[in-house]
Amino acid sequence: MTANGNSGIFAFSEEKLSPSIYVYSFPELQLKNELKGGAQLDYTSLALSHGGPYLGSCSSLPDHIITVWNWENAEPLCSQPQAGQDVVSLAFNPMNWLQLCSLGTASLTSQAPSSQNVTLHVFAQAKLHQSTRARLTPSAICWTATSKLYVGCAEGFLLLVDPESHSVSVLFNPTSTSPLNGYCINVYKHIKHQSVVHLQIKGSQINIAQTWKLERPVTTVMYSPDYKTLLFSSNTVTCLACCPVAHYAAVGTTTGKVLFIDLNQEQRPRLVHEVLLYHSAVDHLV
Repeated sequence: MTANGNSGIFAFSEEKLSPSIYVYSFPELQLKNELKGGAQLDYTSLALSHGGPYLGSCSSLPDHIITVWNWENAEPLCSQPQAGQDVVSLAFNPMNWLQLCSLGTASLTSQAPSSQNVTLHVFAQAKLHQSTRARLTPSAICWTATSKLYVGCAEGFLLLVDPESHSVSVLFNPTSTSPLNGYCINVYKHIKHQSVVHLQIKGSQINIAQTWKLERPVTTVMYSPDYKTLLFSSNTVTCLACCPVAHYAAVGTTTGKVLFIDLNQEQRPRLVHEVLLYHSAVDHLV
């Protein structure tokens, strides 16, 4: 499932053979279109662009096809077979919908789709290894305002990838004391005794900006849409979603409930409503 809060559009795929992707508008819950033919068995990831009626999808085996659609007319603009064998996430560049990044467990792929062709640049572990001298596993991506990519790795490295020049720079190496060349990074790290520490890393200096004592271990951290409030959840919480226009959050739980939390008083969050959706855990909220 994927959603775009600015346009009020969300999309999801079926769980069956030859699944379709359904695109809906919110809050009308009106079906805008059905996208067919992009997968034989399942989709592993979906993404909506921030500008224009475009949706990216990645299918599972046997084809592992990354497709970019115009969801308004239900037409695929382009597709690339065998491009997403290990893909777990897709992300359009917010500044340019013609750039799509796919995150895999062993590679990072940047695409420049058009109706004529797809320009594909794969930053595999071998290329990342050349830049870092370490075998890395990409785990998180974020587009920058200059159309580059921050790439977080499971091994603790932070990389800066330029899709245009195909270069990879190391911004932070956890095994080195080398400075970050002017970059300042905010890291939220859960430590034992049920505490969360806000670390500010600049150059070779690491400062503890703030520490929070919590009642139970933390499993998820999320910013509010205005980046002024930080939400933490425990192992009984499976997912979080923040409202972009009001001070409340929706919380999915392992028991199948969705809790609606009033955040107008930051120090005293208040439960205002709850809904039991199903007898199994709520895995995703948008």
